Amino acid sequence: MLMTVPLPSFYQPFQPTLTSLGQSHFGIDVQLLKPNESLEGIVYAFVQVKIDQPTVYPIVPDGTNILFFSKCRESFGGTQAKILEVPLATPKGEYFGIWFYPGAIRHVFNVDLAEAKGCIHDLDYLQSPKSPELRFVHERIYEQDSFQSRALLCEHLLTSVLSKNSHFSKFVAYLSHALNLIYRAEGSLSVDALAAQVGCSARHLNRVFQLHIGASVKTFSQTIRMNCFLKRRSQRSEGIVLPALHHGIDLGFFDQSHLIKSFKKYGVHSLSPTASDFMSGFYNAK
Repeated sequence: MLMTVPLPSFYQPFQPTLTSLGQSHFGIDVQLLKPNESLEGIVYAFVQVKIDQPTVYPIVPDGTNILFFSKCRESFGGTQAKILEVPLATPKGEYFGIWFYPGAIRHVFNVDLAEAKGCIHDLDYLQSPKSPELRFVHERIYEQDSFQSRALLCEHLLTSVLSKNSHFSKFVAYLSHALNLIYRAEGSLSVDALAAQVGCSARHLNRVFQLHIGASVKTFSQTIRMNCFLKRRSQRSEGIVLPALHHGIDLGFFDQSHLIKSFKKYGVHSLSPTASDFMSGFYNAK
């Protein structure tokens, strides 16, 4: 058995860079491949990114984690509180990623996400003696000559690891229930109300979130709320220009100043000109 209590898998994290507009702006070609059912609730997607010229790849906070591979490097992204610009520096480069749902990566690696948040680490940071299948995974990925074969290899390796690691199941019940409630409320749920519905103290729930997600319950909920807002902004009807507040008022953004304050927390104004120009279209409070 992989897990006694599966993590919810209906959350659809939104990344502006992955839209057709984003790919065109940054000069990237992105493909996503969904995993098989054995990884449901663990892996959101396998990712392939191709570029012709060096560029940047902005990642907005969404509560997820990713393992990111190039031919010369392997990296792990801790949970982000601000927009992260990942440089893609190799002309004609080809990158591969394993995109994990929030709270899922600890089923594969024995890592404290609270210690890894806000940073990009080399994959050595995650290596665990409990996961020998994942040693030399970088070399094995690039021995494969297609995106599909790389994804299939990683499916096999991750399924093997998960079949042996069931020791987190006592925490997953709390976490799974809490994540379901946060997703259904689109992040608009107080910590105390969430803890009461889950059936534990707010303090204990925060400890579980820090360990498994790398953020407090409040910070994670705010991240989900903003991610939902950005997705709504991207789906606005062509030719119909509505104020940003229209997309966020039922998410708890009650006025313009609240929106602007929330935007500033995500560091959109500190991005490079290329990324700032693109992202401001999503974060613009007008």
